Amino acid sequence: MNSHSGSGLHVGLVGCGRWGRLVLRDLKQLGARVSVVARSEASRANALTYGADRIVGSIDELEESIDGYVVASIASAHVGNIRALLPRGRPIYVEKPLAIDLKEAEALAAEARELVRVMHKWRYHPGIEALSDLIRSGELGALRGLRLQRTNWGRQHPDVDCALHLLPHDLSIALHLLGDLPPIDTVIPNPVGSNRFGFVANLFDPKRDLRVALDVNNLVPGNVRSFSTGFEKGVASLTDSYSDAIRLYRYGQGESPEIRPISKEWPLHRQLRVFLDYLRGGPPPLSSIEDELRILRRVFEVREKLYDCGEDA
Repeated sequence: MNSHSGSGLHVGLVGCGRWGRLVLRDLKQLGARVSVVARSEASRANALTYGADRIVGSIDELEESIDGYVVASIASAHVGNIRALLPRGRPIYVEKPLAIDLKEAEALAAEARELVRVMHKWRYHPGIEALSDLIRSGELGALRGLRLQRTNWGRQHPDVDCALHLLPHDLSIALHLLGDLPPIDTVIPNPVGSNRFGFVANLFDPKRDLRVALDVNNLVPGNVRSFSTGFEKGVASLTDSYSDAIRLYRYGQGESPEIRPISKEWPLHRQLRVFLDYLRGGPPPLSSIEDELRILRRVFEVREKLYDCGEDA
């Protein structure tokens, strides 16, 4: 890990709230100079606390010489912020979801001119990378399916529901592990409350006989992040965001798993390092705008099915 990969680079950060402050922290740790657009007192306080080099109140006040931008505002402001930055002709890395309206996302994709990439941090999690390597190796035989759980108590973002908040994470993992996203098969309404706060979505690829189960919920106490890959010869799992290993269980070999250690570098730090390398001429970060449209189309398919179950849209 090169802690100075951003040395000499100037990044514009739009938004410095609950998540944006962590983006600022990591950009500074990586050696970048960071100018922050902070529109509220709380965001300005975060920018000061986490070491912003300059704080401004609007995108128009940012220097034209900035090398690239990270958009970490509330989701409903993503499209407007991106459109304000596009004329500058510099790379833009935006937090997911790209937009909270599918038509807006599709229209923006046509305008983006390859400048926009989307931040899906789970594609940079060392445990997800280890599961991906295991799939490619064929060590446990053919892949049979995925089971992903993501639950917590309480809605964390006022402008998005559970489908737009939690589901993109797990769809990005499925995309990373499978290379595509199978069609939606079934959607099960939330068994513990409003469909706005949770559901189970099942994807199915009939050609590969491969299933993906996605259990997301904002009404389940505790913070569960669990990902399992099923194979012909066993199951491999990442059981927590902070796990230091993946665990392999082989059929017919007892209950004790094989422990395979993984890197402890934080996914956010990893993806920002890749973005800074990109600004220097390296390969682009994962999750193109086309990848994001694949994810959002599945999200909106799920929402349509949920709200047909009696939930008001």
